Amino acid sequence: MSTTTDAVFHRRNKQIQDAIDGQNLKQALQLCEKRIKKGEDTRFLRAWKAHILFRHADEAHHQRGIAETLEICNLEPPTTDLDTLDILHQTLQKLDGHEATMRGLWEKAAKAKPQDLEVQMRWFTYAFEDGDWKSAQKAAMSLQNNFPKTRKYYFWAIFLCYLITVDPSASDADRKLFGTLAYRMISKAAESVPADPKELLSPPRAIQTAEELFLLIKIFESQGRHEEIVKILDSENLGIKSRIVQNDWFFVRAKLLNLEKAELWTDGLGFARDLLTIPEDEKAAKAALQERDDWGVWGLLVSATKKMNNPDTTKQTQEFVEEFIQRFPKSRNAQLALLDLTLWKIQTGVLTAADLLSACKAYYDRNSNKLYCFGDLRKYVVNLGKDDISDFVDHVLQKADSLSSEKDVCSRFPPIMWSKADPFQGVSKINALKFEYSLRLFYDDSASRDKVEDFVSRCLQAYRQAERPKRDESPSTIENRPSDDLCLLAVMALIRISDNWQRSQQNKSPSSVLIRAAGILERLLQDSPHNYQALLLLVRLYLVLGAGSIALKTFSKLSVKQMQYETVAHNLFTRLSTVHPHSAPPIEGAEYKDFNPQSALVQALTFYRNADVTATRSRTSGLNYGSYVNIEGSIDLQKRLRHSICRRMWALDVRRMQRLVGGDPMGRYDELAADTSPLIDQRTFDAFMNCEPPHRPTFEEQLRLGPLPRDRWVKSARVTDRLFSVLKAMAAQKPVKLEPELSALEELTLSDTESDMTPSEQDNAKIHHVLLKVVSFLNDSKSIQGEELEGLLTQVEDWLTSTLESVSSETAAFANTTISLLSGKPSVPSWLYLHRSFTVLETLKALSLVLSVSSRKSSKSAAKLPKERAERLGALVGHVHERIKSNTRALKSHISEPGMLGALIDLVMIGDSDDGDGGSSQLRNELEITLDPGALEVFCGELMESWEEGLDGILSVVI
Repeated sequence: MSTTTDAVFHRRNKQIQDAIDGQNLKQALQLCEKRIKKGEDTRFLRAWKAHILFRHADEAHHQRGIAETLEICNLEPPTTDLDTLDILHQTLQKLDGHEATMRGLWEKAAKAKPQDLEVQMRWFTYAFEDGDWKSAQKAAMSLQNNFPKTRKYYFWAIFLCYLITVDPSASDADRKLFGTLAYRMISKAAESVPADPKELLSPPRAIQTAEELFLLIKIFESQGRHEEIVKILDSENLGIKSRIVQNDWFFVRAKLLNLEKAELWTDGLGFARDLLTIPEDEKAAKAALQERDDWGVWGLLVSATKKMNNPDTTKQTQEFVEEFIQRFPKSRNAQLALLDLTLWKIQTGVLTAADLLSACKAYYDRNSNKLYCFGDLRKYVVNLGKDDISDFVDHVLQKADSLSSEKDVCSRFPPIMWSKADPFQGVSKINALKFEYSLRLFYDDSASRDKVEDFVSRCLQAYRQAERPKRDESPSTIENRPSDDLCLLAVMALIRISDNWQRSQQNKSPSSVLIRAAGILERLLQDSPHNYQALLLLVRLYLVLGAGSIALKTFSKLSVKQMQYETVAHNLFTRLSTVHPHSAPPIEGAEYKDFNPQSALVQALTFYRNADVTATRSRTSGLNYGSYVNIEGSIDLQKRLRHSICRRMWALDVRRMQRLVGGDPMGRYDELAADTSPLIDQRTFDAFMNCEPPHRPTFEEQLRLGPLPRDRWVKSARVTDRLFSVLKAMAAQKPVKLEPELSALEELTLSDTESDMTPSEQDNAKIHHVLLKVVSFLNDSKSIQGEELEGLLTQVEDWLTSTLESVSSETAAFANTTISLLSGKPSVPSWLYLHRSFTVLETLKALSLVLSVSSRKSSKSAAKLPKERAERLGALVGHVHERIKSNTRALKSHISEPGMLGALIDLVMIGDSDDGDGGSSQLRNELEITLDPGALEVFCGELMESWEEGLDGILSVVI
């Protein structure tokens, strides 16, 4: 009989669930009420009914669902049925301001059934997955009190106390309270570890694993108890040599770090020296060196010596480092430690600049054949005077020339002798040229054009002479070869000598020299198709040149995956919605995302969603394995990805793309686009090669598409997105609320947007600010007085008039937005022309929707704009749109003019003499020898096609 009853119960439940899944909430509600009326009046059915009411679109039903849910939560005796608790939890989870009710619901159930493990665990799991550390900590304490034989619950409680301690959103009182509790509990676990290492059995709540010991270290560090950590790591039962640690280098580093934080300089110096005292036995020395020659050890050695500032100690450390280098001359860390000591002695007046110069030369002589040499030395060399810097550059150039001479001699003999002369593929020459670039040519921007062109020529010549596999061999999977840096240096120097350096930051048209630079990089990719730095720089160049479709195709070769969507993808996606929002023609064999930007952004946003699910799963499963370090890392990663500025930007931009050119409505990103929580910025630019002097901005910073978007950009884009969402709802005659948006507008200080917005974006933000106020009038005529409305409409009309004037002729429209070629006339679009056009078109679409909503035929009480003013605005919208299309067609005709392909090829080979970027005869000769004529013609042809595709994108926008 019981089995039959269960089957009927599940069948009836399935009917309700099927109705919910089919979005038929009315039927689901009727089924619930029918069962309740027939006597099945259980809390489970009442909670389910309340949940269905809560999900209802009707506001009255929605509020009734909330009220009934809260009523069930407050019933006595408390609810303990898991199915009922789950449904109540689902409802409360979607309600703002009822977190305490949700915590109390589970807490009361756990107290009512203290020995019901499933109820206790469900409480803990929900709280932990939701990030409610206080509730999870209570649940963990309940678990360890009610089930004391399971030791992991004790450490769960400690770990949750620690998470509250390091949670920035927790109150100071909570952080102090739970920090103290975590310290006491983990200290007790440490004290319970047997002092005798031979004693194998430990008390259940004693530390038994390395993960648990590291949790202790993290808790002590959060409390600032660095000396205590050192004492524990020196102890017999939990020290570095203990059975638990077994000399794990992870804990050695922890001791190094805490010795420094505790300022135990004498102990730190002794510990570092002990670690760096390598055995005499060669085999043992090799093994010890591999582990101990770590900058963490050397860093403490140098820091302790500096802090102690004792002449005898300093002398002993100096001698120790020098002896170590003599024994192990290849130790990079030891040599850097010696440089650190030398620089410190100069700063304290013990040595002179000449000593630092000698030390830098010595380091270069030892490491000139290592690519890290340039990066290591640059920060030390800049502490020298100008004459000493010049002396150093002369030294490295002479050394590189001497090695080149040896190579020239051996090149007349068999290859084996040639390779013996330069087994490091010309790295010394590459380092020398980097120092010349950084410390001579562009150190103070005093280099003449002739000197820079000579430098570019020497880079290209050295690249040609470098040994590499033949092209007809199978493509290499190696990302780059040392000689690739020569091409990158040549490109960087070419861009630097342009009169238009930093034009992108000054909102002026980019120089045609960027086309030449892109041609050289394409040549590099023929030899090294996987060079990451070259591909990334090429993506940026194509974007600045307005060739969005080629930028997409080039970006696909980077094979961006997982976290790279956070740290790398922004180099393509930033402002892509106003440079290339439309799909390019399909590429044979390519994925959709490689030519369709909306698809590319959707794939990036899919990563964030999947990462969030994966992080939740991994941190939950990690608890069962006691992997506390990894769990904290997962929690931190999940938080950073949830609140990533990139994620928010991509959601806003993919919706903007859809508004401009159509496609999937992107309604699934409504909530993300409207999110106002604080942002976390993890964008990095380290993948770009940078040889600029340390006191200057990086090379990448000078070649951006306008200022780097930050918080104000996101706020402005969110206002724009909301404007279109409200207009769409009003067009469908759906009720809207605008109060939150208008209050948010007041918080957005438009005068402060210059730091992260282009002039076009600032103009858009201001006019959208006005339009949202106009929309609030259309939604509720009482919200704005007649005089204020008249002023708003005047601002809109003024914007249209000034915009029409700025596009009234080709001369006005193309000024500072197009790229001049050999002919000296504006011939091709840059990103600025596309960006300006698409931002204006976006506002025109918004205005068109406003006028459409105003003219709708609905109830007599609906607010409308004055007819005459609306007609005048509508006419101006049409004039601006037609003028943009006319200018775009004219620009497109420039590209298809006879001889354009030849002009582009000449631009790459001989430069643009009108712009002053034409090269010397030596540079032209090197380019003719280096570049492949056939590949160059293909490159120029694809560039022309991409420009045409970009302009077609503007013409395809419908207002």
